[in-house]
Amino acid sequence: MFPFSVTQLPRLKSRQQTAIAIHEGSGYELISFDAEKLNVFAAEVYYCEPHWHSAPELVCILSGNFSVTLGHATSVVSAGSMLYIDPDEIHSLEARAPHSQLLTIQFSPHLFDETHPAPQIDDAMIARQGGHALNQQIRNSVIALLEHLVYEHSSFNRIALVYQLLGSLAAAEKDQGDRQLMTIKKKDQQLIKRAIEYINQHFDEELSLATVAESVDVSYHHFSRTFKKISGYNFKEYLTMIRINKAKRLLKDTNIPITDISYTCGFGGHKQLIFAFNKYCRMTPTAFRKNYLTAIHSTAEKPVMTDFRCLPLDQRVIDFLRNFKEMGA
Repeated sequence: MFPFSVTQLPRLKSRQQTAIAIHEGSGYELISFDAEKLNVFAAEVYYCEPHWHSAPELVCILSGNFSVTLGHATSVVSAGSMLYIDPDEIHSLEARAPHSQLLTIQFSPHLFDETHPAPQIDDAMIARQGGHALNQQIRNSVIALLEHLVYEHSSFNRIALVYQLLGSLAAAEKDQGDRQLMTIKKKDQQLIKRAIEYINQHFDEELSLATVAESVDVSYHHFSRTFKKISGYNFKEYLTMIRINKAKRLLKDTNIPITDISYTCGFGGHKQLIFAFNKYCRMTPTAFRKNYLTAIHSTAEKPVMTDFRCLPLDQRVIDFLRNFKEMGA
């Protein structure tokens, strides 16, 4: 089970597929579940660009703290907190302390249907300091499921534990409150999804905020405010992150010179690429390529830490969660 599956734009063959692309476009995280009903991973994360999933996600903060943007709000969450992310909700995060780590449970869309819809929780932070009985129930369900995954018990018992966790989350589901406010939020989310789609298709061009605002038929100022509010990043930051991620693939998979990569990915030159890499990856493009090549040829499999580093899914993670439970987090 791996984190942050690649995002890609499907080939469009019809008007129906074009409409679907807004939902499952290049900001939509494509996750291969195969026979599993969920994807579980632990990672040390530096940042995760704005994206969304077709099914819900549960995030447990193991250490450090993160600035998380979800829907229309940005908040700082610390170790011991749990976050539930509704289906199709745009979200992003950035570490606010060194060695900030998290556990993520991504549910398969096949777990839900019209009779059994995914829980919709108004308040994403379902666990804070001060242990509520329901929070403890959710945490217990997470621990039981994680033990099952770590020690590879029966798959039939595992699926029972998945539904047990979903049942605990469903118990936290709240009334939807102000319907008009929800409609506004959904409209803004769709607007930013369309914008992200456009940016991901035109990242290698001279792209301006005004151009993207025009592409989604809103004013410059409205788009600027809404993009920042929902994605957690301003337009220039997001565009830079997208260009960096494209450059990473070329640095890893090709021998193309760095200057050529900078132009291919939409940067004005290699100096701009180097500056962006130093800011978001804490190393130069040359160091990134060298470290990656060293890692894939190393028997020790030393990871290349840029936006995230995978952690073993083992007893240590279970102990983290147990400690929070005992402290009443």
